[in-house]
Formats: sequence, C-alpha cells, structure tokens
Amino acid sequence: MTDVVLPCRDEAMALPALLDRIPAGFRVILADNGSTDGSAEVARRFGARVVDVPAVGYGAAVHAGVLAADPDDDV
Repeated sequence: MTDVVLPCRDEAMALPALLDRIPAGFRVILADNGSTDGSAEVARRFGARVVDVPAVGYGAAVHAGVLAADPDDDV
C-alpha cells in the first residue's frame, strides 16, 4: 500500500469529494494543521489516518505527514 500525504487546514467541505476519489491501494495520511472546521473527523470517516500537527505552516504539515508514512511499504 502506498501512503498519500495530504496537508490540511480547514478543508472539511472539499475533503469528501477528494477522498472519495482516492484509488484502492493508497492510504491517506491527513496532516491536520490546526483545522477548526471538523476536517479531521471528515477524513476519519473516509478511513484516513489523521496526524495532528501543532506547528503552524504548510511545511510543518507536510513534514509531519511524511514522518507518519510507513517506510516499509512498497512504493
């Protein structure tokens, strides 16, 4: 399974359409960068793994998501 990292901040409205289109064989890691709109809950409903990222910024979210990815999976 291949991990897909999605950095996120307040994207609850857009997530269902995106997550519904992720092909089989991909595992979503949502790196939540302080969302207040329920993005993490939406992602979990679609089976995504949610990583809370307390540091502010896109780079921090990407970094945390990459660290959460499983390096032992086939790429």
